[in-house]
Amino acid sequence: MPNKIYNFIDLFCGAGGFAKGFEMSGKFKCIGGIDNKKAAVETHKLNFKDSISVQSDIRKLEPKQFHKLIGKQEVDVIIGGPPCPTFSTIGHAKIQSVNKDKGDCITEDPRNLLFMDYLKYVKYFNPKMFVMENVPQFLTKYKGETFKEVKKIIERDLPEYTIVEEVKVLNSVNYGVPQNRRRMILVGHLKGYNFKYPKITHWYKGSNFNINPNSDDIDVNTLKPHVNVKSAISDLPSITDNWRINECEYSQHKNLDSYQKLMRENTNSTVSNNICRMSNERAKKVFAHMKQGDIYMDLPKEVRQILPFREDIFKDRLKRLVLKNPSWTILAHIGMDGYMYIHPTELRTLSVREAARIQSFPDDFIFVGNQQETYMQVGNAVPPIMAKAIASSVYDCLEKNNVNVLSKTLV
Repeated sequence: MPNKIYNFIDLFCGAGGFAKGFEMSGKFKCIGGIDNKKAAVETHKLNFKDSISVQSDIRKLEPKQFHKLIGKQEVDVIIGGPPCPTFSTIGHAKIQSVNKDKGDCITEDPRNLLFMDYLKYVKYFNPKMFVMENVPQFLTKYKGETFKEVKKIIERDLPEYTIVEEVKVLNSVNYGVPQNRRRMILVGHLKGYNFKYPKITHWYKGSNFNINPNSDDIDVNTLKPHVNVKSAISDLPSITDNWRINECEYSQHKNLDSYQKLMRENTNSTVSNNICRMSNERAKKVFAHMKQGDIYMDLPKEVRQILPFREDIFKDRLKRLVLKNPSWTILAHIGMDGYMYIHPTELRTLSVREAARIQSFPDDFIFVGNQQETYMQVGNAVPPIMAKAIASSVYDCLEKNNVNVLSKTLV
């Protein structure tokens, strides 16, 4: 009997990094996505053939309407991350009032409604599980008071669900992504289910951002070494600053490592999204003085004067990547200038495809939009390979519950 494929919808879907990871697991199918950015929705639509990808403000699209758009299909899982600003401006006084009424601080800031709308979709569709991602600060804001109140809201509005008690911050580098990227992952499920976070598989020796393996009884010596920037980008097309040719041939076809083979699994000799922004001449003069790992303030003062910035604020305004290390976090700001992501050996910043590789998007995933839009889609995404690990844990949870239900029925 073939394994069941579970349907999921993707809220605040962006380009679809989270969804791509779920589909890469081979156990889930994306049947719908919602986002308010046109280019991101076009990207989502192109890459998820079974999805009805809708450009809309989720606050204006009722779950019932969306359900009709997706053909009234059953939804087993909901994934998504209400944008990071949610709750970022709630002060202590407001936090204390969260649980009083619906007319509380949640509705005072329109951004906070996005969190409430996520919960509204969960309530309407009644999925078996939901997975929410956000910045790690979500857990620690105001000494954890914000998160405590969020849990209270979920318990109040969704009493049939249990929130996994130990909400975790996962780092993508520990799952085979060539990037240190930490995200909070909150999982909710119907009562009676038992979810366990995915065990880590990779280790970046000496990193301050490793997950503590002791919590999973893991011997560090049994883990794979981290995937580095060299693995991520060295086989990609040879390009220059201000490259405008979208589809190009790979620079390397032999002696590919396991990460490169995985990324190229569904492509032939060429790959898309190789466009690269143009750096100004002053910036390139500064790049020439930077070694791998250098930041702006490592440079002599006379070099910094070529491209001056407020040095009390922009100490790492420029950063050159290191081939042997994973990248630091790819942020949406890469859509603005990319100076925090200078190529390890060339006088340019990263191309869209190079940034996508560092995020672990497979090469057959195509980004739609102008240069800034495609960079931002990459920077805003959940790394698919980390999402795949989460998806496998979600699947295990669903399947174990099915076995338990069947056992009780037979008894």
